[in-house]
This record gives sequence, structure tokens and C-alpha cells, in this order.
Amino acid sequence: MNYPHLVRRGRFVLVIIVFLGFGCVGAFVWRGAAIRRSQLSETNRKYNARLRDGVGSEIVFSDVGDENNCRASSDSLSNFIFKRSGEKLSGKTKTRLAQMEANTLSGASRRISPDELSAILAQTALERISNLSDADIDHATEALRGFDAADLPDSFRRGRNTIKLRASQGSSLKPEEFVAQAKAIRSADSVSKSLFQGAAKTAIGNELQKRSHSLSDAIPERFGSSGLTPIQAVLMAYSIAADDPLTDSAANLQKHMIEVRDGFTRITGQPYANPQGHLAYGNNGYLFSTPLDLAFDDVTVNLLLDHIAERSTNQ
Repeated sequence: MNYPHLVRRGRFVLVIIVFLGFGCVGAFVWRGAAIRRSQLSETNRKYNARLRDGVGSEIVFSDVGDENNCRASSDSLSNFIFKRSGEKLSGKTKTRLAQMEANTLSGASRRISPDELSAILAQTALERISNLSDADIDHATEALRGFDAADLPDSFRRGRNTIKLRASQGSSLKPEEFVAQAKAIRSADSVSKSLFQGAAKTAIGNELQKRSHSLSDAIPERFGSSGLTPIQAVLMAYSIAADDPLTDSAANLQKHMIEVRDGFTRITGQPYANPQGHLAYGNNGYLFSTPLDLAFDDVTVNLLLDHIAERSTNQ
């Protein structure tokens, strides 16, 4: 198989980065070039308010000199992710993350740049795909077909015939094509995997830059230009893997899901699936479904932390 040619086509890159890939956080902020400046400013204002209501209010960030608070910060990150997607960091992982955060805040380790994080995420994603079983790939394929429920209207169930690579874009990729391409990446030689990783890093880097800009605009006191702490890096990784924009508190996220249900019902004339009992993101997520239980399981998060530790060691 001509792997370099497939890298140029881009489909294989999409399969890689769907596990720790790129998304459209703030998409409606960035695609407003044709909107009048006043309208764009109002859109930015509302979006920033939703970010502050979400990640800005529900995660406890520690400051330099406050290293003893890092475990509370790690716990709040885990709870934030769990309430939105059902995935939760283990106690051992939270302890490790808290210690890494304390080391960074004390100056024993350095922060990493978005460019470094994009390389880490591309590497981690490729390593994760390389170790997927056939059953894992089948599970990922089902998750990426989109949300499903007994009360999902048939018109929406027909939309599950293709893979949803990101929340912002449709796809003509059929499930069987995704399976074949994921397996091809898994078995690719080292040269081809290096090409895949490089292409994925570029795509991830572009989106990390957008996310960093959005967060620094909305929450400048926490997301400045000095780089990312381990907790911030893991937060970014979760956001990308789940395609979760990090907006809205837990309560307001539930309200948003109800608004989505009411909107689909109004547009289609058919009662859309009830969000009660469903989470917004992750496996079978109501707003966007991803195989987050594969992309953000404890083994993968610790692999991510390994790579962060390697790059953040002070020279």
C-alpha cells in the first residue's frame, strides 16, 4: 500500500487525529470574517462568557506559590471531565498529575508550548492506534457513527451510516472504510507512521493555537502566553479528544442539551431523543460521540503524562 500517497490525501491523518485530533473549538468565533464587526464582537463576548461559565468556573487552577493546592486542581479537572463525558482519572493518575503540576509551579519543571503539546498529542495518538485491538477499532467505529438512543428519530438514525470525524464537519467515510484505514495505520511501517505523525502534528497545532487563543481571550488570568502546565495540557488533550469546547457549567450544559433537543424537534417536526440519562460528550455523547474511553483511558493519559514529563524537564 502506498502510505505516503495516502498521507497526502489526508484520510489517514483524519483517522489518526480522531483519537487525539483537531476540532473546531470556537469555530463560530473564527468563521465570522463575513460578519459585521459588531456582530462578531457580540459573538465573541457570548462565547467567552460560556467559557468562563464552564472551564473558568468548574476547574480550580493553582498559582505559583500555591503548590499545596495542586491535588484540588487535579481533582477538579477529573470531576469536570467525568460530569461531561463519563471518563474519570484514577486516584494514582490524579496524584501523579498533581505532583507534576506542583513541580511546574515551583520551577522544578518548565511549562510546555502549544507546539510541543501538538507533537506530544500526535505521538500519543499514533501510539494508541498502534495498540488497538480489532474489537477496539470496532468500538471506535460505532462511537463515531454518532449518538444513538431508542427514541432517536429514524431520520437521524440514517445519519449514522457514516463516520463523524468532528462535531463541526460531516464525512462521507463509511464505517467499513474507517475500520480498514485504522487497521492499515496500526500495521504501517515506521517510515509511514512517521509521515502520519508529522501530518497529524501540523493539523493539531493549528487547532491548539485557536483553542489557546480563545482561552487566553476569555480567561487571560489562567491561560496566558507563558506556556501550559500539566493540568492545562491534559485539559487541552481532553477537549480535543472529546471535541468538547469546554463551555457551560454542568447545569448549563444540561440546559443546552435540552435546547438542542427542542431545536431538532422544531426543525424536523419529530420528537428528538430526550437528553435525560445521557452525557454531552464521550462514548455515545448526546452532543458529539467519540471513543473517549479508548482515547482518554488511564493508560493513554499516563502515556501522555510520560511525554509531557520528558519535554518539561529543565535542562
